[in-house]
Amino acid sequence: MNEKYFLCGWQHESYKLTRGTEPVFGKESISLSCCRNDWAAASIVLRPVETSVVLIENRSDFCPNKNYPVIRAEVRCPDLPDCTLFRVKMHPDDDRVEKGDALLDYGREIVKSWVPMQLFLRVNVPADAKPGIYKGEVRLYVHYMFEDEEMAQALPFTIEVADVVLPSGKDRKFNLTIWQHPTNIARQHGVPLFSEEHFALLEEYTRTLSELGNVTATVAVGDIPWAGQFCYFKTDPYSDLFEYNMVRITRDEAGEFHYDYSVLDRYLKLCKKYDMVREIYLFGLIRNWDDKYQDVRRGFGNITEDYPDAIRLRYIDEKDGCGKYMKKAAEIKAYIASLAEWLRQEGWLTYSLIAADEPPDMDEYNKAMAVLNEVVPELRKQLDIPPSWIVKHPELELDSYTPGIYDIAQSEKESPGSTRKALERCTGITTWSTCCWPLTPNTFLRSPLLEGRFHGILAEWLKVNGFLRWAYTCWPVDPMNDPATMEWPSGDAFLVYPGKNGRTIFTLRYFALKRGIGDFELMQMVKAECPNGEALVDEALKPIFRQPDVTKWNFYQADDSQYSFDPEEYEALRKTLVDALLQERNSKKE
Repeated sequence: MNEKYFLCGWQHESYKLTRGTEPVFGKESISLSCCRNDWAAASIVLRPVETSVVLIENRSDFCPNKNYPVIRAEVRCPDLPDCTLFRVKMHPDDDRVEKGDALLDYGREIVKSWVPMQLFLRVNVPADAKPGIYKGEVRLYVHYMFEDEEMAQALPFTIEVADVVLPSGKDRKFNLTIWQHPTNIARQHGVPLFSEEHFALLEEYTRTLSELGNVTATVAVGDIPWAGQFCYFKTDPYSDLFEYNMVRITRDEAGEFHYDYSVLDRYLKLCKKYDMVREIYLFGLIRNWDDKYQDVRRGFGNITEDYPDAIRLRYIDEKDGCGKYMKKAAEIKAYIASLAEWLRQEGWLTYSLIAADEPPDMDEYNKAMAVLNEVVPELRKQLDIPPSWIVKHPELELDSYTPGIYDIAQSEKESPGSTRKALERCTGITTWSTCCWPLTPNTFLRSPLLEGRFHGILAEWLKVNGFLRWAYTCWPVDPMNDPATMEWPSGDAFLVYPGKNGRTIFTLRYFALKRGIGDFELMQMVKAECPNGEALVDEALKPIFRQPDVTKWNFYQADDSQYSFDPEEYEALRKTLVDALLQERNSKKE
């Protein structure tokens, strides 16, 4: 190690730098493994001896205020050229301690003497890559001003690529549902809502969401389905979380309503391009978040005259040019019927579900659902309520069901076996979920990265089809410098950052979640191909689940006594799965 300029060393991909903690240096080489149509990753921690410029572009760099040494980092992997070295940006967490998250694939930063910084390496391995061992290295060059660079350190790595191809596109088995918030993308990037500029941005975020594993489209077909998450109560930091209808409504001078579905149609076709319409969640038709204290909070309750739910449908009255809201049940029912007919004609209705976000009152939910069943009886339903509620309400129709992990634990305490009973009631896709609660397991800025990987593994352990999370791009005003949204834990409301040029800025949390989804895909392959696949997977999971009784989990603090935080155990799990597949395939060749 070249200690003249810096200390450095490799770290596992699940490493996250936290300000104030002392990294372990000295690991000058690392061995990685992955499948085909997969990716390998690792981190490097670098601590300069004197204040330095750390650069990840191959160019000159001069500091305007002092002659700092420039440490230029470069990755070389000739046989797997699709590799990227990122700078990991530090962000203030809720405890005001900075933690690594955003991955910047450009530029430089000034790093003070003896203050560590993190680099993240990602190497994409295509489906047609030959199995075998590939070699590469990260080189660290140093120079002052116009001096020649000196290669101060080479950090070699190897990647063992297994002869197993992970699925992509329609072959994916994991059902990742992360809600989309297109309005917030337009707001953050400063472009007109649903304009050409907006759809160019939506293409980028849809693509990266699909690459993560998402297979579900979520659309607002009514205004502010969640009442802006009550964001009008929180002004420091400021967050605008209102989402707006993708259907444009007008009423002509004769009093007849007309519905323009062109924006909705374009968005759904964009999602279909990226295999994100296996289910289509319709938000805004039932159980809108209803702020009942409307006398104090200025009108966020039910604004209709005779409709049983807080539906908000804006239209332009061509008679006077004014924007108005539907108030009468007959108008609202006609809109819902027209929407359903359009979905049917365009071939979307089969995939569409009425989505209700945590309805707090099942009696009120049933009243609103009765109206929807009257208007469009064939519309499928999605619910995310505790399993014990499902058991207590046999009248509920379940086409897609998402219990929260904390609700599962509480329901099992109350009524053992209720989760399995609830899941068996569901006729379609099942997923588990988290949101701003519980604190663990989760994908917050504070969360250990292995918790993100654990998400895919937990889906298999629960015997559900995937995972649901509420937000991908619900940023506050300045997410890079203040990632707190409302009073939720930092990072709760987004998994990526907005790039100034419209590019998605990935995070360590994004890749941790993606890794766990790959683990799930391998488990499904083992179950499908190996004669004893189910038992083999269950046995392989045992070291990860140190406390298999979810009712005994501590949901307030990350605790490795309930599930593993040992990277080697996760790598051992993956190796077991890959080896099982290779052994079974080789036995069939003999």
